[in-house]
Formats: sequence, structure tokens, C-alpha cells
Amino acid sequence: MAQTATTGIVDYLKAAFKVPYNLILLAGGLLAGVVVMHPLAVWPVVGALEILYLLVVSHHPRFQNLVRSRRSAAEASTASNVAAERLTATLTPERRERFAKVRERCEELQRSAASGRGTHMLGDLIDEQQTESVNKLLWAFLRALAQEQVLAGFSTPARRMEIEESLRRVEADLAKPGVSETMKVPLGESLDVLKKRLANLDQAKDNLENLRARLLRIENSILLIQEQALTRSDPAFIENEVQAATAGLDSSEEMLRMMDLPALDTAANTPPPEFLAREGGRVRG
Repeated sequence: MAQTATTGIVDYLKAAFKVPYNLILLAGGLLAGVVVMHPLAVWPVVGALEILYLLVVSHHPRFQNLVRSRRSAAEASTASNVAAERLTATLTPERRERFAKVRERCEELQRSAASGRGTHMLGDLIDEQQTESVNKLLWAFLRALAQEQVLAGFSTPARRMEIEESLRRVEADLAKPGVSETMKVPLGESLDVLKKRLANLDQAKDNLENLRARLLRIENSILLIQEQALTRSDPAFIENEVQAATAGLDSSEEMLRMMDLPALDTAANTPPPEFLAREGGRVRG
């Protein structure tokens, strides 16, 4: 992961300048110079006050901490969005289409909720939590799809037939009369390895079935939370639904690592990608 760029005084000055109240007051001061028809008298005062404001605010420790925090959050969000794009690109067309359909359904429900939304503050907070929760679930759904694809590629009938055929050949070689002790050692070791591979395959098959059931659970939870947006669902219900739907996914990823299967680029320890936007029902492309 690339290191975060250092935040300097120029960044603080830019952030201080872009504060909405500063822009409003600055525009008002410039306009006042035009209204009173003495811009050469008013504008220098406005400029001096603006410079003083920028110097004071940009050097304030709390403001600097806020700028650094926002920048780190933005970089983390960018990293997770890039990881989501890469992960989506690894999916088969069928899995990409499945994810796209779930996301499109969420967007439709989000637009429906936004069209009937008032300006009630509590309602806006619930809407924001619903969007955040659905983003978490869409990220979990995408990761689970990728995990399911890896396991499905590993747990193929052809792989089982290959291992079983090798197992039969090794057993036949061990059963041959006159096999030397020197040969029995490597053949016995091969037999143990092949049996472990078969057991690994059985475990992968069980995990695959469990993961497919988990995918359906997450898919239905995503749509349920979005549908509840139309009825202003209890925020506690939303959080509980997210936790219940995503339970076990971390253990699935750990299982893939233990089986030496291809690692998934999921931008660990970063916020979930913003599959759905939070501003007024506008959906990110």
C-alpha cells in the first residue's frame, strides 16, 4: 500500500480558503466594495482580513488535524474503490452480472426513497445509515462472490478424479510384491499427501456450499434494508442485519489463505467502497 502523502501548509491554506463561510464572507466583502462604489478602499481591507483568517486558521492544530483526517479518509476510500474495481474485473461474466443486478436494484430503491424523502433530520440520518450499511453489504457480497469463484474453481470434478486416479496408482504400487523398503517410504508419503488433498477438497466443497448460502443471505439483506428505507426502519435493526449477514465472511477468507488459494485484493482495514452515493439519492457511476 502506498504511503500517505505528507500534508503541508499549502494544503491547510487551501482547505481554510474552501471553508463555505469564508467563501461567502469573501464574496460579500468583494461585493460590498462594488455596492458602496469604493472598491479601492474596501477590497484591500477585505484582502488583509482574508490573509489574517487564512494564516490563523491554517496554523490552528485542531484545523490541521481535521484536514489530515479528511485526507486520510479520502485516500482510504479511493484505495477501497480501486480494490473493488479490480475485484469486480476478476469475476466471471455471470458473477459480474449478478453483482450488477443487485447494485442496480439498490439504486432503484434508493431513488424511490429519495423521491419521497422530506427534510426531517432524523429521516436523513436513517437514510445515511441505510446507505452506509448497504455499501458494507455490497462490499461483503462482492468479496463473497470472489471467494465463491475461487472455491468453485478449486472444487472441480476433474480435480477430484485426478487425485483419486493418482491415489489408486500409488496404492497399486505399494501393493506390488517385492517393493523395496526404500520405495515404500516415498510411496507412503505420497499416499498421505494425496489423502490430505482429498480431505482438503471435501472441506472446500462444504465451504463452497456454505458460501453460496451466505451469498443468498447477503443478497436478501441488501434488498431488505433498501426496502426498509421506504418505511424509515429502526437504525438498530439495520446494524443488526448487517452484522448477521456478514458473520462468517472473515473466517471464509482465512480459510482460503490456509488452503493456499489465490489471495483476494480486498483493501483490508479500509472503509467499504461507495457503491451508492449518500447525497440526495444521487448514485455514483
